[in-house]
Amino acid sequence: MGGLGKTMLVKQVAQQAKQHNLFTTDIFIDVSWTRDSKKDEEGIAKIQQKTAEMLDFQFKGKDESTRADELKQRLQKKKELEKDKESKKENQPEKEKEQKKEKILIILDDIWKEINLEKVGIPFKDDQTICKLVLVSRDENRLRKDMGAQKCFQIKHLQREEAWHLLKNTVGDYVEGDQLRPIAIEVLDKCGGLPIAIVTIAKALKDETIAVWKNALNELRSCAPINIEGMDEKVYTCLKWSYNHLKSDEVKSLFLLCGCMSYYGDISMDQMLRYAIGLDFFDRIDSLEGAINKLVTLVKTLKASSLLLDGDGSGVGASRLLFMDGDHKSVRMHDLVRDVARIIASKDPDRFKVVEVPSDQDWTKIEDESKFISLYCKAVLKLPPKLVCPKLQFFILQSDSGASLNTIPNTFFEGMNQLKVLALSGMHFPTLPSTLQSLSNLRTLCLDRCKLGDMAIIGELKKLQVLRMVGFDI
Repeated sequence: MGGLGKTMLVKQVAQQAKQHNLFTTDIFIDVSWTRDSKKDEEGIAKIQQKTAEMLDFQFKGKDESTRADELKQRLQKKKELEKDKESKKENQPEKEKEQKKEKILIILDDIWKEINLEKVGIPFKDDQTICKLVLVSRDENRLRKDMGAQKCFQIKHLQREEAWHLLKNTVGDYVEGDQLRPIAIEVLDKCGGLPIAIVTIAKALKDETIAVWKNALNELRSCAPINIEGMDEKVYTCLKWSYNHLKSDEVKSLFLLCGCMSYYGDISMDQMLRYAIGLDFFDRIDSLEGAINKLVTLVKTLKASSLLLDGDGSGVGASRLLFMDGDHKSVRMHDLVRDVARIIASKDPDRFKVVEVPSDQDWTKIEDESKFISLYCKAVLKLPPKLVCPKLQFFILQSDSGASLNTIPNTFFEGMNQLKVLALSGMHFPTLPSTLQSLSNLRTLCLDRCKLGDMAIIGELKKLQVLRMVGFDI
């Protein structure tokens, strides 16, 4: 189950191991890409690269199998070298010799399906390896049966005392007051012992009056139950309540935009800024510096509510230009928070909507009243001649490297006069669609990883403020 604090727990394990000098190197790798079967090759390459970087090791080979052999030899060869060195240092104190040994902790977090570690180059079945491997998943069978884990530790819901301790640490000692304590205990019960629910609710209620706590309890009691596969009902209820109590429409819109942008990795602050400018989030702000400051402020509010987390820079499109501060380069969403954001958006026609390509490719299933669509193409498909969405303001079309979609019909944008943000990636345009020039309100245009021919039509977009073309080919 998600929301139990597995990631935080293993990070603390790594930190304590480091403090006690149990390992010379610890490597934490988020492998949430395992949700998507088409990302295996790319994901294995990321594990190899991250491991090599942490070991200060340079690959000589280019392909996956060669790099796997190099990494495996590096991990095993080091062990043999240490044995040779030990034989030459008989007179060294035992403690000093022990400190010289290399020991590596590798943590693979958020495993959704089996990872072939032999393809990566991690010799997990070799007793002589200098690695200890920690695997984290919601599915115990995935670890025990598929990955061959030797020991499995199940993380359970917090007990009442533990949950109360977490709540108190988050909101402060005033929660122990005679009048507030019984109300807080009932609020805590609505969180079901799930850390992600407790923390988001606690941060929203911190320093609030008893009346606000009572109102929160009544609202949590009255929330209609919802059945979402893989999500505890209490998680949805608590996260939805936290969203409802965000202080402004601006921060709510940014939260839903992040849910729309989040695909198993970091969300680039640069990218978020481009979309927010295009959607005119920053009303009455007429400078780039002002827009940046506003975005940082809104993101800080969402982080304070635990609805956004710090990114690690590993996501697609991590910021490089406008946000050079390490704390502001990227953010990420817990996958449960992202799922809740998309559910909220799907129930509100004026908010953001993430659309998966219909399996039967029946495009009539995409509502013509939609204002915000993020379309993620994972499978072979062909776009219709025209997408009838006259109110559409925001459209992202991401073509996976494994998808055959690489172009757009000439008449596709006909009737999308309200479109403000258009982001296309992985497309092939000998000539840009002629109906692109009809997008008279377009403010942001992103053409990443696109193969472009004649681009003169871009000059006809009179309201365009942001143009991005990264990794393009002409």
